[in-house]
Amino acid sequence: MNDKMVLGLVVVAGFIGTIVAAPALAHSVGDFLIIKRAEVTTNGELDATLITEGEIPTDGSEGAFGYGVLTNDGDAILVGTTHAGVLDSEEQDYILDPIWHNHLVRLGDVEQCKEDPGVVDITWQSPGEIEINDNNAEITDVPTDEFEGWHSITGEELSMTLGEDVSNVVSFRLDPVFDEENGLQAVCVTDITPAEDIDVNQRGGGRESSSVGSESNSRATTPTNPNSAST
Repeated sequence: MNDKMVLGLVVVAGFIGTIVAAPALAHSVGDFLIIKRAEVTTNGELDATLITEGEIPTDGSEGAFGYGVLTNDGDAILVGTTHAGVLDSEEQDYILDPIWHNHLVRLGDVEQCKEDPGVVDITWQSPGEIEINDNNAEITDVPTDEFEGWHSITGEELSMTLGEDVSNVVSFRLDPVFDEENGLQAVCVTDITPAEDIDVNQRGGGRESSSVGSESNSRATTPTNPNSAST
């Protein structure tokens, strides 16, 4: 398992390279981060279709960003991300690979992120699939029950559960914090923006809810527990 243990160093080097090669990290929210509609279905697995206002970049030109699905009954968040310059996924072939991929993550209070949540746990494995086509992001076959893997940075074993009670769909940017002596200190999640319209079909529980309101979405971006949209 030695390969896993060096991932932290790879990520440190990658983030520094991203800061130099992708100044778009500091850009304001682009139209590809405006989710006009999100359709989510759960039935043992989660499938989601996200329709954005603008075309979704796939070449790494817009830095590190992604989309997330939050639930009330899990202990993790599903995210689909792209970030050339950061090697943190089994789907990437090399450190500058901007291929879209999924993670399960846990967020928490991280000192360096101040008011923004920071990444605490993140899977090396990419649960399910994600495909980008113009302004559509298609996420399929993501398990909603217990998922076992290992931490993308530390190599430690992880167990996470996404859950099926979907409460919010958001877009975000990733902002790494590092210093010259110790390298990567934190990964902050910024510019969190809720989808304008969400339709959820929870088949397994016989529950269907449509068009989650923008007011509830707004509250869900800053929950007490950042891995859930409950308030």
